Amino acid sequence: MPSLDNWLETPQEIIQKIYEKHGGRSPWEKEVDDYFTSRMANMEAWVSIPSLNEVPIKDLRHGQLVRFRGMFQDQLGPEMYGSGALIKNTASGCKKNITGKFKDELSLGLDEEVIHWNSTESRSCYYCVPVPGETPWVKQIFREKNKFPDVQPSRSLLVGKKRTFEEEQDDCEMMEEGEPNKRPCPRTSNNVASATNGNLEKILNFPLPSSESVGCIVKVYSDDEIPLNDVMEVVGVLSFNTPGVLVDDDEREDFQPPSSVVPRIHCIRTQKWEHNNPYLPLHGGQKWVEDTTIVTASSTTVRDELHGLFTEFFLGDRFAADYLLCHLMSRVYSRKDTLALGKLSLNLTNIPVDNGIFQESYPRALFSLLERLVTKAHYLPMSLENLNTLQMIPKKDYQENRLIAGCLQLSSQTHLVLDETAMTEGQLVADGVRNVTAIGNITSWQKIEYDFNYHQVEFHTDIPVLILSERRSIVATDVNLPLRLSLSRGSPFPDLVNKVEGDPELLVRMRNYLTVVRLLPFKLDDTMQEAVQQDFIQSRAPGQTNPMSTEDFHLLLVLSRLLAITYGKSELNFDLWQRAKSMEAERKSRLLHSRR
Repeated sequence: MPSLDNWLETPQEIIQKIYEKHGGRSPWEKEVDDYFTSRMANMEAWVSIPSLNEVPIKDLRHGQLVRFRGMFQDQLGPEMYGSGALIKNTASGCKKNITGKFKDELSLGLDEEVIHWNSTESRSCYYCVPVPGETPWVKQIFREKNKFPDVQPSRSLLVGKKRTFEEEQDDCEMMEEGEPNKRPCPRTSNNVASATNGNLEKILNFPLPSSESVGCIVKVYSDDEIPLNDVMEVVGVLSFNTPGVLVDDDEREDFQPPSSVVPRIHCIRTQKWEHNNPYLPLHGGQKWVEDTTIVTASSTTVRDELHGLFTEFFLGDRFAADYLLCHLMSRVYSRKDTLALGKLSLNLTNIPVDNGIFQESYPRALFSLLERLVTKAHYLPMSLENLNTLQMIPKKDYQENRLIAGCLQLSSQTHLVLDETAMTEGQLVADGVRNVTAIGNITSWQKIEYDFNYHQVEFHTDIPVLILSERRSIVATDVNLPLRLSLSRGSPFPDLVNKVEGDPELLVRMRNYLTVVRLLPFKLDDTMQEAVQQDFIQSRAPGQTNPMSTEDFHLLLVLSRLLAITYGKSELNFDLWQRAKSMEAERKSRLLHSRR
């Protein structure tokens, strides 16, 4: 077994030694996997790996082990590579087998040449972006947890110096002049230079604007396909030795930005993230069970604290606080036919506009409050200009063979807050109509159809949508609730921010509560299921003044389930069912009065 000392700095040397030990035959790949799995078995070792999200690219070395936390935004075409080669030292005549796995090119010495390739295999390539909508406090905690003061930039290209784009262009010029080298360089490389000059946003292709400026291409060697929009943390070998490739005049090729702009990671391990709360361990496992037990033990107390916070923000409207809490707990836990079970899109109406009491936009203030509590969120003013001009729906670009991101390409549990008070009179153009339809598909069905030019491809979503408007939204939602604000109480927002941020322990409790209870297992036992079904049947008996519709019944099931979850309960009881019925009766009464 190779030395364990340099598994972070020189993983490819370790991989090569294992390859040589087995002569490139099975089970060398399994031993590589077992080796790195054992090295990363505990969280202390895992976080010792530098993260591309927090460490500047200039401080990282080509060939070292890195992490990246991101969303899989696009699946690129498969890539063929030489997985093994026989090389010869022309000076000494010595030959040896080397592996081409976990690298973009073979690192040959001055007197070395490839005699022949032993085998060729295929690897999957994905484009990954920083998690869209990751809230500022989450980024800050990760930065504090992932500080690497000892990371130093490499000293030369031979030991993996990060190559600038200009150096990559020099390589291309040498190739074009006929000097032998490892890779061909297309004649259109100058197009890459123009693309990076003021066009970085197009190359990075982030769904949402981000303070981070690193996307990466992740090369995966397993046969398992990774679904688009999954959030994962990958660990792999960092590669800077890839020049940019654009579409050739005569032959179409995949768009490959220069690695100095979009580095490559040759994936060794992945971890799928069910949540991105930096205070909590990954979902599942003993540590998760221990931490969530502590959180759920105080769930009722923290729920009451959050409920009080929202009630103050809604100027005494406790009812609105109830619905907002349920909305924040909603998630798609199952699908049946076209239905997404568990969702609860919410439209709050009677939002104050141009009121002298509030120093800032009420919708912006609410989003600012939520952004301090949840881990992923995005605020989108539904102005006529945004609806008509923003690219919301991802679209396939066949010329560059990549998926152009839209602002609705979000990972699960990204809270989308739509401000309809920003809308003005005017005409929706065709793109605007398509964007409104796409939003409606998310609120109603939790799905979005990506545009592949000649056909649409349906992707499931799990995006809780909160719409804030003066009147009923133009987009259909599960719940429409008119607010009853006591405007005489004045603007509460500055005091609420001071209250929350002045008590860090309270803030952590609220953040952990919102993450944990949403992921708790929940069941509806046979006895309770029969009881609610009997209640439904009785409500429709002859002589009943307010018969329950099937739509009402399904909404009550969701609402009562979410009420139970807010209290940290894993089962529904009849009291919560009755409370959900009472909430819906009050909401319908409000709607009736608001129409009058």
